[in-house]
Amino acid sequence: MTAATVTLGSIVKAVGLKGELKLLPSPDFWIEALTLDGLDLVSADDIHRRVRVEKYRLKGNTYVIKFTDVESRDGAESVIGNRLDVSTGSLTEAELPDELKPFQVMGAEVRLKNGDRAGVVVDMLIGPAQRCLIVEMENGRRAVPVVPEVVVETDLEGGVIVIDPPEGLLEIEW
Repeated sequence: MTAATVTLGSIVKAVGLKGELKLLPSPDFWIEALTLDGLDLVSADDIHRRVRVEKYRLKGNTYVIKFTDVESRDGAESVIGNRLDVSTGSLTEAELPDELKPFQVMGAEVRLKNGDRAGVVVDMLIGPAQRCLIVEMENGRRAVPVVPEVVVETDLEGGVIVIDPPEGLLEIEW
C-alpha cells in the first residue's frame, strides 16, 4: 500500500473542563489508530500539530479523547473543527486496520477470478452488518459485498482485488 494521509475523524466539541474532546469518526476510523504515535491535528488552514492520545472512551457514536498536551477547556475549544489525521506510510502491517477501510481500496482495480478486469473501486458502503465495494464498471456501478465467498483476494500493495461473484451479482445496478 502506498503512503496516504488518512482522516480518522473531526473534533466536534469540548467535553468538561480538563481538555477532553469529542471525536466524530470518519469511515476510515479504526480504534487501534488512537494508540499510534504519528497522529496530527490539522486545522482548516492546514496547520499540522503532532498529538498523542492519553486516553479515550466510546460515547454513543463518537469518542471522547484526551490529548497529552491539551490540559484545559480553553485548549480543547481551540481545536474544535480540526481533523485528526494519521500517515499510513510508516505503519506496520499490525498497526493497519483488520477490516478493509475506504482509504485502502479506493482506486483499486477489481478483477474476476479468471483474471478479466471488472472495474475500479470508487466508493465503499459501510453498513451495520456488511461492507460493500462500489465498483465502477463499463456498464455502470455495482455493489460487491465484502465477504470471503465473493472477495477472494486483496492485494493492497498492488492495488488489486480479486472477486468471484455469484451469478447475476454484477448485473444488479447500484
